[in-house]
Amino acid sequence: MKKKWIFFIVILLVVLACFKFFNKKEEVDYFTIKPTKGDFANVVVATGEVSAQNLIDVGAQVSGQIQKLFVKTGDMVKKGEIIAKIDSVKQSNEVEKLKAENEILLADLNASEISLKILNSKYKRQKTLYKKNATSKEALDDAYDLVALKIAQISQIKARVLQNQIALDTAMTNLGYTQILSPLDGVVISTIVKEGQTVNANQTTPLIVQIADLSKLEINMQISEGDLPRVKTGMKVRYSILADPNKKFDGIISSIDPAMTTLSDGVKNTQNLQKNEAVYYYAKILVDNSNNFLKIGMTTENEIVIEEVKDAIYLQKNAIIKEGDKFFVKILKDEKPIKKEVKVGISDGFYSEIKSGISQNDDIILNSEAHQTGENNEVSHPGGRNTRI
Repeated sequence: MKKKWIFFIVILLVVLACFKFFNKKEEVDYFTIKPTKGDFANVVVATGEVSAQNLIDVGAQVSGQIQKLFVKTGDMVKKGEIIAKIDSVKQSNEVEKLKAENEILLADLNASEISLKILNSKYKRQKTLYKKNATSKEALDDAYDLVALKIAQISQIKARVLQNQIALDTAMTNLGYTQILSPLDGVVISTIVKEGQTVNANQTTPLIVQIADLSKLEINMQISEGDLPRVKTGMKVRYSILADPNKKFDGIISSIDPAMTTLSDGVKNTQNLQKNEAVYYYAKILVDNSNNFLKIGMTTENEIVIEEVKDAIYLQKNAIIKEGDKFFVKILKDEKPIKKEVKVGISDGFYSEIKSGISQNDDIILNSEAHQTGENNEVSHPGGRNTRI
């Protein structure tokens, strides 16, 4: 009898335990986030490189040995300042030679003009005598021929004087070229030659130095073919440099190259493109670099602002449900999900502006799946806040 009572009590306890287990309410928790409020933009991200707006390769226009180099890399120079001097002995000798030849020609010209006056006088006398039948026609013709010959000789001498003067001007110009001057105010960014080195201007123009105006730079951004239709001149750009990515600068797109970067760089034509090779175009930002902060060759990360909204409420796209042409979110209120229609604005591909339908304080369910848990968890969202779930 006692065993039956024990068995009965055990069965009863099992039944009660099962009843309690199957009637236990599940605790359902949702991943939620708070909408973020602030300036929101749809941007195109592009990599860029800093370059000089005005960079000049200063070369030698005459051949010779570099006698003196007056600058080094990093020096500031003014327009017209001497940069280098080429040995000028050859050019100086050529100038002196042509000057001497010019003096000889001018002396010949002067003597010929005096001779012409004498011959003209003789011709006039022969002409007078001929009218008086005091001389022959042959003598008159001979006098005329001598005048005509002298006039022709004078014309030849004048042509030689002009030709020699042109050669002298060229020689003096070449002599001037032995002093290489800076064509602009700027900084020497590269020194190509050394003192004592011989340069040959008869081949490719030999490069002496490179000078750039570092107060005015430009950023060449590489825009992908797919993004190009959305990018326009005049658009705002926020950029940073790799050395200080948290510091942002503002700029404006000043121009967009009409041809791909490879053509802008002068590297190759479209026939040389490999199949499936990415195509990019340069968009340029002009930068005032009077503080000398940026350096040529620096890499920049750029955000081209396509659309921008000030003081907007925005939300992760995976928290937004699209049904037809309408958009909804699920708000957690009193531990229950409530579906609510919202009006969506601009999007950057990851987040969307919410124009109406929710407030900044709403708890938005991040996805449609409920998670059963007996612990307290936290999930962070882009607004920098943590939501307890």
